[in-house]
Amino acid sequence: MSSSPLRNFHQQIVDVLGSRIVAGQFAEGVQLPTEPELADTYGASRLIIREAMKSLAAKGLVSIRPRTGTHVLPRCKWNLFDPSVLEWYGRLPPDKKLIADLMELRQAIEPQAARLAAIRACPADIDALQNSYLAMSAASDQPAYIQADLTFHGAVVHASGNVFFRQLELALSAVWNMSFRASSDQWGPDPKALRLHKALLDAIESSTPEAAEKAVLALIDRAVMRIGK
Repeated sequence: MSSSPLRNFHQQIVDVLGSRIVAGQFAEGVQLPTEPELADTYGASRLIIREAMKSLAAKGLVSIRPRTGTHVLPRCKWNLFDPSVLEWYGRLPPDKKLIADLMELRQAIEPQAARLAAIRACPADIDALQNSYLAMSAASDQPAYIQADLTFHGAVVHASGNVFFRQLELALSAVWNMSFRASSDQWGPDPKALRLHKALLDAIESSTPEAAEKAVLALIDRAVMRIGK
């Protein structure tokens, strides 16, 4: 079932305002224009503007207070795990500090997830990893490669069997997407990265936790090197 026109318009307003906030066009602490002003600027109803503000507030970007208006919150309050917020960041020139923080997050979580996957993966988990690896190998462009890469890493986290890691999978997907886009060439697959993914797949399939941890750390190191080019 397709989204309604009103829902799509709401998402467009959220996207426009959210991307402007992340880009710094509305600075931290600044009061946003009033609902009537925004409605007039974007040709939207006040109801759509109000709902858009609620969506931005849920992402931690703004604070809505009666009689004082809507203000942009400090960046430390933003929900950086929100896929939209990371997407808005991704439209800007690369933020080296943000990318470095993302890589540190990956180094903190993924090695343990890989170790657990090598211990706990069931046949269905192995099938998911194999299928996503084959999709990466067959990808002919960057979007297809990145989507298969996201699926592969999500399958590793799922195979860990840890319910908290699995809860993080959606948030990590946004992190992976941003880091993969920053480290992938336009022409598609990176042959060395494919070999490292195969090493990770083989380690999980053969139930060798140390090899799985080593392979995923090598993948992250490879991404750091390519981003730093």
